[in-house]
Amino acid sequence: MESIGFIIVLIGAVLLQAVTNYFHGRYYQRKIKTLTTRYSEGYLGVGIIKKALRPGKIAILVTKKDGTIQECNILTGAIVLSRFHNYKEYEGECIDAINWENKKHKMVVQDAIKKIQQQQGSINNLYTA
Repeated sequence: MESIGFIIVLIGAVLLQAVTNYFHGRYYQRKIKTLTTRYSEGYLGVGIIKKALRPGKIAILVTKKDGTIQECNILTGAIVLSRFHNYKEYEGECIDAINWENKKHKMVVQDAIKKIQQQQGSINNLYTA
């Protein structure tokens, strides 16, 4: 009988995780859609850092075509319970010339910048081909 109670609790935990993941996925999609409608030109890069025993991070960067950061949103912590926060310290900086001293969340922002640079490279390759 004790094992039935454990199985019920385990099934409840799995269902709760599935529901929270669903709602968090919808929150992420709404955030991306909001940013793409607000900034119709430029590039959008998403950086993701996952660590085994530490909370993950997600960064969403929006830049102008010249690489100037227009908006930087970062989500940290237990992903299901977290929300994106706007980090103004990156806004207005060029992705090719950021001073990384005293910047928070460097790794995840650098991952998002790498995605933007890949987009810029693929656009430039289209023009030269």
